[in-house]
Amino acid sequence: MKQKANNFQQMRELNLAQQAAIAASLLERMLPNYQLFSEVSQFGDPVLVRKILDLCWEWLTVPKAKINFERLAEELELATPEVNHYDMFGVYPAVDCATALDMMLNGIREQDAAEFINVAKISQATVARLIEYEAEDADITTEAELKKLVRDDPLMQYEMECLAELIELVKPMKRIGREQMQQLKAWVREQGLTNLGMELSPETE
Repeated sequence: MKQKANNFQQMRELNLAQQAAIAASLLERMLPNYQLFSEVSQFGDPVLVRKILDLCWEWLTVPKAKINFERLAEELELATPEVNHYDMFGVYPAVDCATALDMMLNGIREQDAAEFINVAKISQATVARLIEYEAEDADITTEAELKKLVRDDPLMQYEMECLAELIELVKPMKRIGREQMQQLKAWVREQGLTNLGMELSPETE
């Protein structure tokens, strides 16, 4: 997957704030997966998860903001579902969203760019899992065939295109202020879809 590797490499070449802004934008596209699971299963805390992502944006736009990210990580852990407690596919994207958000928090705490890139990797892994799940009845006999199926699927192509677009959008941003945050959130709304192809609700801000 040359394009995929190229995206991650390009992301590595950006500065820490730019990488974090891309991760936060990708999380905006993953958040509805958690919200939907929470609604259906009656487990979790979508309000908390939304608040944590908002505080990540605040850290980006107000660098001196006093935010206790360790405490947030602890709260997030309690709101993360256990996969083996649910017999529904939706638990996987919900866990992926919570895991990616935890990586975002860790990236901020440790100032670790690799964690922001991991958010992008998890978003793509969520898409791959859905494609594989939907292809369970397909006549696929080798790992190579499965990889090709995932790579060529329109949803995966769209996911990679979205990351490429985000990288281009963020490249000229010397800093991430409120204006840049609004620009990135507007881009998410313009896409109109989550990373799994669900329509975003109009209140996504």
